[in-house]
Amino acid sequence: MATQTNKWIDATAKLIELTQEGTLKWAAEEPPEWFSKRPNQRVEVVFETDFKGKLLRLYEKGFQQEEVDINFYGQAEPTVEWRTKVVLEFIDNNGNTLWSFPYVSALNDLMSAVKFQAAGVKDFLREILGEE
Repeated sequence: MATQTNKWIDATAKLIELTQEGTLKWAAEEPPEWFSKRPNQRVEVVFETDFKGKLLRLYEKGFQQEEVDINFYGQAEPTVEWRTKVVLEFIDNNGNTLWSFPYVSALNDLMSAVKFQAAGVKDFLREILGEE
């Protein structure tokens, strides 16, 4: 199983490399309408790209997670906290999910690289610092 996990980490690392090089271009898109149908989940923006004919969608899914804490008196106190998880998936031309990649922590780094690219940070720094 470790070998399979390594493949997903390696594939994600390659996507990060291609994104940072500018070979792989990501576009920020509105999330599909059905993403907002669940009140305990939220997705603000999705990023999409085409890698050799495969459409990929990357997004950060916020979701509520209920936890139970035991207070000083030994009583259970339920709390609800928002958590996030980065999701990478193959989609069809209509934006339907075909398959989701297994979660690996490297997906967080991919999300950072994609946001950096989509926001145009590199060009902004070049312009503000007067670099060619």
